[in-house]
Amino acid sequence: MDGINYIDGAWALSEGRASFDNINPSNGTVIGKCNSTTHREVDSTCEVAKAAFKSWKALSRFKRSEYLLKVAELIEQKKDRLAHAISLETGKNYNESVAEVNEALHMAQYAFSLGRMPCGEAIASEISEKDSYMLRKPKGLVAIISPWNFPLAIGAYWCAAPALVEGNTVILKPSEDAPFSSQIAAEIYHEAGIPAGVFNLIHGDGRVGDWLARNDNVDHICFT
Repeated sequence: MDGINYIDGAWALSEGRASFDNINPSNGTVIGKCNSTTHREVDSTCEVAKAAFKSWKALSRFKRSEYLLKVAELIEQKKDRLAHAISLETGKNYNESVAEVNEALHMAQYAFSLGRMPCGEAIASEISEKDSYMLRKPKGLVAIISPWNFPLAIGAYWCAAPALVEGNTVILKPSEDAPFSSQIAAEIYHEAGIPAGVFNLIHGDGRVGDWLARNDNVDHICFT
C-alpha cells in the first residue's frame, strides 16, 4: 500500500520523488511508502484549491450535499478496507478501527443533512442592546492537519465533510505516522465525483504542515 498526493482531481507523485515509510507500530514492519511533498507543491496545491473555491461556493448547497451522500455510501462499502488500514498503521484493534469508520460514516451522513438545512441560528444574548446570530457562509480554503490516533475520522470527515458541504475547499495533510486511511478517504471523495480542486490530499512530515499553515491562500486551519 503506497500513498501519493491527490491534487486537482488527479493522483500525483511528488516532484522530488522523496518518500517516507509507513510503519506498523505493533511489529515495526514497513507497510508502504508515501510521498514527501515539496514546498513548491504545497504552494501550487493551495493555488489550485483557492481557484476551485469560486465555482464550488456558487454551487447549490443541495447539490454539494448530494456529493456527501455518495461519500457516505462509499464509506459503508469500504468499511472493512478502511478499518484494516487504520489497524495496520495505528495498532488499534480491529473493533476500535471499525468504530472509527462508523464515526466517519456518521459525520458524512450529518454533513449531507446540513445541506438540507440551509439556515443560521439566533442565539440569546445577555446584553439587550446586542443581537447574536450565526450565518452559514464559507470561509474559503480550509487546511486540515490531522493526528495519528484518529487518522480517518478527524481529518477526512469530522473536519472536511462539514467544510465541503458549506462551500469551502479543502487540503488535508494527514499525520505521517498514519497516512493510508486518509489516502482511501481521498479515493472515496474522488469516486463520489467531487470536482477537481475541491478536496486535495498532500503527504509529508511537520514541515509540510508548517508550509501549508503559513500559505497566504489558506483562510482557515483545522489542526489537532
